[in-house]
Amino acid sequence: MLQVPFTYISSVVAVSSLFLFVVRSVKSVFFHALSKYPGPPLAAATTLYRAYYDIVKDGGWLEHLFSLHETYGILYNPKAYHDIYGIGTRFIKEKEMYSCFATDKSVFAMHDHKLAMQLRTAIGPFFSRKAILDLENVIQSKVYFAFRSLSLEVITTYCFARSSHAMDAPNFQHPILSAIDNTLPMIWIFKHFPLVQKVLLSVPECFASVLKPSTTGIIEQKRMIKEQIDQILEDPSTLSRGGHETIYHYFLNPKNKEEFSMRLETDPKDNSLPNPTGELEGRRDSTTLSKNYLLDEGLYMRFAGSDTVGTVCTAALYHILNNPLVHQTLLKEMMEIWPDKGILIGYEKLEKLPYFTAVIKEALRMGHGVVSPLPRIVGPSDAEVLGITIPAGTVVSMGAPILHYNPEIFPNPMSFIPERWIGEENQSLDKYLVSFSKGPRSCLGINLAWCELYLTIANVVRKLDLKPDNSTYVPCSLCYR
Repeated sequence: MLQVPFTYISSVVAVSSLFLFVVRSVKSVFFHALSKYPGPPLAAATTLYRAYYDIVKDGGWLEHLFSLHETYGILYNPKAYHDIYGIGTRFIKEKEMYSCFATDKSVFAMHDHKLAMQLRTAIGPFFSRKAILDLENVIQSKVYFAFRSLSLEVITTYCFARSSHAMDAPNFQHPILSAIDNTLPMIWIFKHFPLVQKVLLSVPECFASVLKPSTTGIIEQKRMIKEQIDQILEDPSTLSRGGHETIYHYFLNPKNKEEFSMRLETDPKDNSLPNPTGELEGRRDSTTLSKNYLLDEGLYMRFAGSDTVGTVCTAALYHILNNPLVHQTLLKEMMEIWPDKGILIGYEKLEKLPYFTAVIKEALRMGHGVVSPLPRIVGPSDAEVLGITIPAGTVVSMGAPILHYNPEIFPNPMSFIPERWIGEENQSLDKYLVSFSKGPRSCLGINLAWCELYLTIANVVRKLDLKPDNSTYVPCSLCYR
């Protein structure tokens, strides 16, 4: 029997792979529909180009984009942001990016635009301005603690009517927050090498905490949310025992039943219970929600709500304390409506303060929210971005710092200048503040976030006599991460 040496087979495979790579690279660089647009040939040839900046350079892709635009003489046009993310866009989220968060069935990560819109319809009233005002006391009772722990406690109490106990942790180093910090860098590895994510997620939880102790906090919160969901599905009456409504009220008993009339596909292994509340019984198009949908939404709510607001509060307080004039002006304005700091002041009064509002907007501009460009896939047909036809299937994106640091929109963009937001002549700047994104897939929690920002910053500035401690804040480099 003829035997072929292994080294020969290996050589053939290697040469064939190299040949295919060269052919595909030549096609991408010279003959692809996007080849007419300037850029590094290596970026067109392989996705490993971006993977290098995301992984090796620790999330440095956005920073690199700025240098690329300088190199190729292309200026960012803010109108492109509206074309990509604005109301009416039919672009869908890139599955490869949003699957990295392992909450595929949440409103945030779901790439199916139609299903995502119907889920937003169900849960949207929970985050409406009226709902936030009704539960303002949830935030008022938590405003004296470290910012990220505060944000985690607020989102947990608001969404689940339970405590995270984040503010009881020594030095506010709660395991959930530590786990988020330790696992976030893995997102880029998951994006470019999805097999790694599949392998890690297949490891039983009992082994995961041993292999990577830093994930303990996330595992524990997952168990807590699972336990609550099991209780609700087993006994829907438990929904009324938390003192106020939770996100599960809105999924399992939607306020707008006429619009929320889809049927979600369920995993046959998921032990789902259709219509746990029984309120939609008998409808031909009744809703079926799996435990996985409820779990993913719960996990994402805590993840998103615990970090972004805390980051903006940190940025705001740093700049307030390091700008004596800003600090004095803000404190004077607050004292006019809040002379006795021993009493509570309401959100609706605070949001009417023009200078305070300007301070928060400037903190949002420099704190950004999500800084990485959020990828969207052009479709279902070719579309125009800045009047240029982009082929269907192309991934397009634009990061918030690209608008927030644009000197043509915000002169002297690296300086904290609240005055830029004051006056009717500056109202047009609001459309360039994209900390919560824009359009149909924008942040659901925007009203809750604004309420947290007003109440948290106001209480800290009005009630505490703080001084800067020679600290530094570097938004232009670190915030790209």
